[in-house]
Amino acid sequence: MKKNLIYVVLIIFGAIIAYIILGDIFKNDLNKTSKNPYAFDIKEFVKIDSSMIKYREVTRIGVKFPEPKALDYQKGLLGIAYLNHFQVIDTMGQEYFNKTINGPITCISFAPDGKIFLGCKKHIEQYDINGNLLEKWDELDSSSYITSIAFKDNAVFVADAGGPMVYRYNYQGEILNSFDGTGRVESDYGFIVPSPYFDVEVDPDNQLWIANTGLQHIENYTDEGTLRGYWGEPSFTLKGFTGCCNPAQFAILSNGSFVTCEKGLVRIKVYLPSGEVESVVASSKDFDADSKPADLAVDEDDKIYVLDISRKMIRKFERKDS
Repeated sequence: MKKNLIYVVLIIFGAIIAYIILGDIFKNDLNKTSKNPYAFDIKEFVKIDSSMIKYREVTRIGVKFPEPKALDYQKGLLGIAYLNHFQVIDTMGQEYFNKTINGPITCISFAPDGKIFLGCKKHIEQYDINGNLLEKWDELDSSSYITSIAFKDNAVFVADAGGPMVYRYNYQGEILNSFDGTGRVESDYGFIVPSPYFDVEVDPDNQLWIANTGLQHIENYTDEGTLRGYWGEPSFTLKGFTGCCNPAQFAILSNGSFVTCEKGLVRIKVYLPSGEVESVVASSKDFDADSKPADLAVDEDDKIYVLDISRKMIRKFERKDS
């Protein structure tokens, strides 16, 4: 009987020791696996050589309505698009007018004659400089998501991230042609747009440029959609674009250089027309950690206006050597 009792005690004691040992091992394993050994540390890419930062912030203007979406500039005026409002102010923040519409508004652009074009997800609306509705164009496909509008000659170019597709309209709202970026020499992949950022701009030489974000390219096209050239590469370093789909936004300076903003690791840079990074306007440290990519606009003197969506303000930057 005593022998059996000793066996029972030894078994219980052994079980307790095994429980303690296994529990300690399991705890250590959890501590080890709680940190992803394959996690990519981007801290080193947040740091930027101060000599590359060639711009300074000179003005901040708070925005009036919730959910700011997009920004444009023309002749001393800033157009701001919100979810269900749009507003025109001067560069000191004095309001010219604001207007509420059904929305949703997804982008805003001033036409060369001063009219205001709004992308309203699936269609375009056109307003005069006093905010009066002039025209509402027909809706595109049900999956459409209009993200950008640019003007070239007598045509209006509209980027649709839902296609993804670029449409060329006349000023009467008739579609002249459309293209999806396919038909390349090296491949037939076309526009790859994983997220609703798909920008189109026209440079001072009247050349059409489109951000093929899934490829981290900015591409040059004819009006008919033939690819003429491109630049850009994926990279966490300053020379390239980060993440799955960048640059999210871009604008073009008077000398043909590009101002770009990325999503994810938000940073604003200037690239030469050849595609080589020239300087930094604002680093990721200048934005909130969860900031959305900022929309961009430039004025006649190449001052850069940045719509900081998280902080709900427009921030103006100029060259330090200006």
